[in-house]
Amino acid sequence: MAELSVRYAASLFDLSVANGVLGDYLKQAVWVRDALQKDECRNIMEHPRLADDEKRQFLDGVFAGNIHDDLMGFLYMLSAEGRGDIIVPTLTAFINMGNLYTGKTVATVVSAFELSESQTQTLKKLLTEKLGKQVDIDSQVDTSVIGGFRINVDGCLIDHTVKKQLGDLVDSVKRGLPNDH
Repeated sequence: MAELSVRYAASLFDLSVANGVLGDYLKQAVWVRDALQKDECRNIMEHPRLADDEKRQFLDGVFAGNIHDDLMGFLYMLSAEGRGDIIVPTLTAFINMGNLYTGKTVATVVSAFELSESQTQTLKKLLTEKLGKQVDIDSQVDTSVIGGFRINVDGCLIDHTVKKQLGDLVDSVKRGLPNDH
């Protein structure tokens, strides 16, 4: 399935570059992908018994008039081919291709609380300087991290969460105990 997503993403990428609309497509693709990742949207697009015209009506209701016609047609095509389950991975692959082409990357930052605008901008500036390319921040909240943050960027994970530190402490204590306990 990953190979198919990449092939579809490459077609969309080629179309957007040829038409000179890569920047617009990227912004819209991020918005569409984020919307379709929500459980209620994903359930509709991946539902095996929901008719194609019902999925198309759903796509129209959410995205029509808000995204480029070619991108809308791309969503229709995947849905009509029974490929609603690969729309999000395809858009993610497209976004990654576009970011690589434009010299950008996205850092996913997970913290227990929402980052302030100042924190986001400071982190964006620091990562841009360290990586030598434009970095956008995808900030997510996960209260299970307890405190601190986790950053995933370009395949590199930086985990400074309290949850990770507590897990490391537990592992350390377990390794220090004799085997008969």
